[in-house]
Amino acid sequence: MELELLPFSHELLKQTPKEFDFEEHDANEICDALFEKMQELKGIGLSANQVGLNMQVFVFGDGEGLTRYIINPRIIDLGEESVSMKEGCLSLPGVMLMVKRPTEVTLQYQNVEGEIVVEKFLDLAARVVLHEYDHMIGQNFTQRVSKLKLDRAIKSVKKKTIKRIRANARQELGVI
Repeated sequence: MELELLPFSHELLKQTPKEFDFEEHDANEICDALFEKMQELKGIGLSANQVGLNMQVFVFGDGEGLTRYIINPRIIDLGEESVSMKEGCLSLPGVMLMVKRPTEVTLQYQNVEGEIVVEKFLDLAARVVLHEYDHMIGQNFTQRVSKLKLDRAIKSVKKKTIKRIRANARQELGVI
């Protein structure tokens, strides 16, 4: 299955994806392809709609044994404690934002066999689940910070990009 990351501004990323239909799709095949693409992109989470699949599916993992395939998720409970941490998104490379999120989340979802699972995620796993869940409701991490913080982050990325282009041009021209 060939999957390509959609641009951040793509309409599909602004909509609530359709519920996954186990009769119509092979859950294992889709989740395996998503996980492979996530690893290829060096991410720790990826939602189906980020690669053009209009379905409520996301995957995440750390490459060291933690792997989850999440289908048709629903948040059951959020912990009371929240922490701010830097977050990025494969759909918006280079932009890192301080996002405040709960340190625990209880999620109900279906596994690849269609069985209902209720699981509590803590700390980084909770953050990744909540980040990917945002994609399931047509939102993204930039909507969880102020416009000022977002504008500063975008300006910083633009400056770094211009510096990199100039450095590459100097190197190609043999100018130090």
